[in-house]
Parts: sequence; structure tokens; C-alpha cells
Amino acid sequence: MAQSVQSDSGRSIVHTERVGRVKYTYYDDGVVKITRYKAKKKIYWGRIFAALCMLMILMMGFIQLGKSLKKAVKGSRTEIQVNNSMPEFVMSGSDNTTQTSASGTPDDAEVRAEAEKGQLYSNMNIRVCIDPGHGDYDTGTVAGDGIVEAEQNLEISLLIRDYLESCGVVVTMTRESDVSVSLSDRCSIANENGCDFFVSMHRNSVSDTSSDYSGIEAWVNNKAPEYDTALAQNILTKLDEAGVSDDHGVKYGYRDMPGNNYQVNMDTVMPSCLLELGFVTSEQDNELFLNKKQKYAEAVGNAIIETAIQLGVISESGERLLSGQLISEGKNNVYITDAYAKSGELKFVTGINDAGNDPQR
Repeated sequence: MAQSVQSDSGRSIVHTERVGRVKYTYYDDGVVKITRYKAKKKIYWGRIFAALCMLMILMMGFIQLGKSLKKAVKGSRTEIQVNNSMPEFVMSGSDNTTQTSASGTPDDAEVRAEAEKGQLYSNMNIRVCIDPGHGDYDTGTVAGDGIVEAEQNLEISLLIRDYLESCGVVVTMTRESDVSVSLSDRCSIANENGCDFFVSMHRNSVSDTSSDYSGIEAWVNNKAPEYDTALAQNILTKLDEAGVSDDHGVKYGYRDMPGNNYQVNMDTVMPSCLLELGFVTSEQDNELFLNKKQKYAEAVGNAIIETAIQLGVISESGERLLSGQLISEGKNNVYITDAYAKSGELKFVTGINDAGNDPQR
């Protein structure tokens, strides 16, 4: 059907029609304009997507191949180094085995790892008894803010155990959970396991909770045995270095009754001490305990090891120098006989000073 449409040139379009890709435009002056259109290209999106996927797979394959080649080269180099410098195993004592390099010197990574956790020793061939005070129904002191002494005694004792064991020390625990253990059994556990040192962990308290009394102290047998005193003093010194509110020093006997003894310092045959690690009634000591538990554990552990070296039980490398169990000859329950000097058989008695036994210690 013809239509008259005014064009830009002044002519009128009479009729248009399209045949295929050709358009015919008829004007009123008889002119016919022919317009040819190019064919539209069809886009095959599926094929494009598939090609992109294949390209990505190939790229990932090349990347993985590069990683595998790099790893293979690195692995071959490591194998050569190991074959040229095989590590040796050094045995010191019957219970401990430590691996070192052929030169006997730890590599930089090992040194950094030891320094990060504060560990100074390894392969220390001694046996130590750690005694977490109280337990179960015997809670010890319960502070106004809900701190239970027995729980904190166990908490710090387990940290000490873990640290000592990381140093190669054989550790005997009188308890490892919230259970009740009699004072006699605590002493027997240490004696019968041939421990070289005994440390009983406690936290202190005062009846006047409004006071700001704080600090640490260590109690030793009232005979002031040389070995026991050295152990207690070394522990306090190391704790001072870790940071405490105050240091009340080494004390002897039994609080307010110096003629008596705490049973754990009376019926154990090895050097022993009862450590009061701050006051549960002191806000300052509680904050220190909370923030320095690991440092305190390492301080106690290092002090025990240093005492063992000082007393000639082991060498600085941890090699056992003493053939038998370390005995505190200054205690009044220990009788050293000629037979012990020859065979290592020890005779001792317990309960000499029952009046001095503290049911909470």
C-alpha cells in the first residue's frame, strides 16, 4: 500500500518494501532508492564459553605442573642434605632420648622455637614430684571473688609438669584432677617413685581480707637442710625474675609453730619445699597469677633444674651424675647408713613430729 511521507530532501516517499536484505524506497518523483543490509553474524555463546573453560583448565594445568617441578627440585635438594649430614641420637639416662644435629648444635629454627616458649633445657635426667595442694572436698581457701585455691594449685602444677616434661624431666604428680589425696600418700608417692625433688604448690591467704598483704614465700623443714634451702631459694629467685608483688623469702618449720613441720616437708626423703604462690586474698597477686601462669611455671621448672645441676645430680647437658635418688640428709626422718652408701638402699621413718602435721598442707 502506497503512503506519502515527506522526506528530508523535499521529496515524498510513496512506498517502501523489503526483499531479503534489500530495501526499496519509492519517491513521488519516480526515484527508487535501493538499500542493501549486511547479514547479522550469529554469536555462538556456547562455543565461546566452552573455549574459555578449556583455556582456564590449560592455565591451571601449567601452574600445577610448575609447582610440582619446583617441589620435586626442592625435595631432591633436601634429600641430598640429609644424606650428607645424618642426625645422631644421644642417650643420657634410661628414660630420655633427644635428637640433635651431627654437630650437636640445634639449628636456627629449633633455637627460635625454644626461645619462644622460654625453654632453656632439654634431656634433663632427673625425676621430680609436683604436689598440687588440697583437692576435692578440701578446697583450701575460697576467696570472696570465687577463686578456689585447690583449683589454682592444680592449674599451675599441670603447667609446671608440662614444662618440665618438655625439658626431658620425668614428672610424678600426686594428683592430676580434683581428687582427695592424703598427706601421707603424697609423701609416699614421691618416696616410692624415687623422686629427686618435691615441690608442693599452694596459694596463701589472710583472714583480714581488707588488708593488701601479698607476695610469695617458700617453707622448708625446720632443720634447714642445705639441699631443701637451695631448692626453695632458687625457686623464689626465678619467680622474682618473672615478676611478683613481694618476696617474703625462705621460711622454716610451720607457720607460728617453728618447732613443727608441714608433713610434706617432714615425711619426704628428697629435698622439698612448700611454695605459697601469692595470696588469693590479694587482688594484685590474683592479677599476677592470671597473667603470668606460664612464666611462673617455667620459673619453677627452671629453678628445679638449676638446683639439680648445682647439687651435682646432673650435668649442664642433663647427663645423670648421681647414681641413686637425691636424698636430703639434713631431714630428721632420714637415716643414711653405710649400706646406703654402698648399695643405695635407704632407710627412713615417717611421722616423727605428728603434732606439726597440717591437715590442709
